[in-house]
Amino acid sequence: MTRVKTGSANSKFLYRTSRTGAFPSTRLALCALILGASPSLAADLKSPKAKKAAPVPVEEPLADVPGDDIFGFTSPSDIGKPGESALALENDGRIGKRDGTYRVLTQKLQYSRTMTESLAFAVSVFGAYHNLKNVTVQPDNRNGYQFDGLSTELTYRAIERSARNPFGVTFSIEPRWGMRDPMSGAQAQSLGAEGKIFVDAAVIPDKLFWALNLNYSHGAQDIMDGSGQMARSSSGNISTALTYAISPSFMLGAEAKYQNSFGDYFFKGEQGHAFFLGPTVFWKITETASLNAVFLPQVSGKAQANSHLSRDLDNYERSIVRLKFVTSF
Repeated sequence: MTRVKTGSANSKFLYRTSRTGAFPSTRLALCALILGASPSLAADLKSPKAKKAAPVPVEEPLADVPGDDIFGFTSPSDIGKPGESALALENDGRIGKRDGTYRVLTQKLQYSRTMTESLAFAVSVFGAYHNLKNVTVQPDNRNGYQFDGLSTELTYRAIERSARNPFGVTFSIEPRWGMRDPMSGAQAQSLGAEGKIFVDAAVIPDKLFWALNLNYSHGAQDIMDGSGQMARSSSGNISTALTYAISPSFMLGAEAKYQNSFGDYFFKGEQGHAFFLGPTVFWKITETASLNAVFLPQVSGKAQANSHLSRDLDNYERSIVRLKFVTSF
């Protein structure tokens, strides 16, 4: 072993192997130590290949669902941008019983505002038009439009879509005060609340979208016999829909909706159920205005009072329709 002294009197000695000779990388590492470099830098220099910085992960683009009522009766999970307000006119029609003339239109005028990324609220006023004539299950003939109460709604978006989570999930609760019996249109005060769960996803980004709603409502309504007593009821609603974007402003789809009704709270005393299936249309008129239309005929069902018949036309109608106009600001 020989040792060579550096030119500086305060420097440490540098050793080399006279038999094999020193590798260039080893000399660089030792020089780094001599010059006061950190041991980690010396180890990097000594390595045959210098370490490369780990690549920064790039999150995939968000597969989003348009924030409009693109599905029909089924609602998306979007609640709007913070500070955004919207005004909606919802026209829900129920048409046809087993006999006679039966046409009912429920109108809902709603103002909504998004307060934060996750929270929104709304207030609504209702009106109802009933045109009934010679309907066996609703013996009173009626033709007129009446005020039908108020509601408030609080909506919370629990899960927002991201590259790692393709599903959006939102919860909503809507207490409602009513003034009319929904079926007959007779004056009858009611109090109730509806809980809602909205789930949606982009099946094919920018093209095909899917949504699922789970609703449960319960309430109490005046029996209308002058006794002042209230009749309890509850109902369930499951709906799912697919819609395809023909263009960024026009979509066509299909929706399926299952409903059941009960004579008491918490799904007790079933009265009937019905299944509806039909097409949906969505048109985005401008950047701030849109129109939603849906037509769902009843394809199957059963009423407890007429269980031998193939459809429930005691508690439900032959067809349900919706035309909804929304403008945001």
